[in-house]
Amino acid sequence: MTVGLWGWVLRGMRVRMGIRLFFLVAAVAGASLTHAEELGSAIDLTAFEATNPAPSAVDDTVLDNVAWHSGRASRRIYLSGMIGPSFACVNSPVEPSLLSDDTLFDAGGAVGIAFERRRGWLRLEVEGMGRDTYFTPFNDAPTDPNYTILTNNWSVMQNMWRDVMLTDRFGIYGGGGIGAGGYILGEQFNDEIRYVEPGSSFAWQFGGGLLWDITDRLTFDVGYRYFSIDAIQQPTFVFPNQFSASELMFTLRLYEPFRNWRR
Repeated sequence: MTVGLWGWVLRGMRVRMGIRLFFLVAAVAGASLTHAEELGSAIDLTAFEATNPAPSAVDDTVLDNVAWHSGRASRRIYLSGMIGPSFACVNSPVEPSLLSDDTLFDAGGAVGIAFERRRGWLRLEVEGMGRDTYFTPFNDAPTDPNYTILTNNWSVMQNMWRDVMLTDRFGIYGGGGIGAGGYILGEQFNDEIRYVEPGSSFAWQFGGGLLWDITDRLTFDVGYRYFSIDAIQQPTFVFPNQFSASELMFTLRLYEPFRNWRR
């Protein structure tokens, strides 16, 4: 009986404490609302939402234009094709009577890279050139002359050219290069032709000309070059011989030739 009485008492105390706690929480909440109204109206957080949605992917247009798809990239790869006449000369440093000259046809190509500079470009390239057969008599030959023959006339050069634009489309250029060149020397006398073994030696050239930017990617230039191969001494030939030429080159240069392959 006593236990039952104490149970009822404890339950009554818990009920009264719960009621008091409820009213205390209600009073605190009411006071908080009143204080918030005194401070001002509530802040509308939806005003900070972005009016434009964030992009779903990174825009890589700028990166795409750095090296290949922009006509004004700071570095550009190019290919060149060139043709023109060569006013050539063969002589011997020790025997003036072996002097001769002939007009040849030249053709070649180059691959290079152009670096943008103030008012133009600095171009570094590797060039390969082939020349027509050289066949002409000695300049002081008698009535039945000896003929000098050069075949397989080639050169490989490392060139550096500087383009300076005078207008948006027209400019000038100059420079030169070093490398190697060679040929097979022969001679003809009384319908008998005799060749010696192929020879090669150090080669160099310099020159300049005018250029025209047909488009942002295509350039045409016309220029003069002086080209020379150092004297070559074949073991079976008595005198050393040397080839040199003044060349008029017409060149068509295409920048970014592989642009469409990257798309």
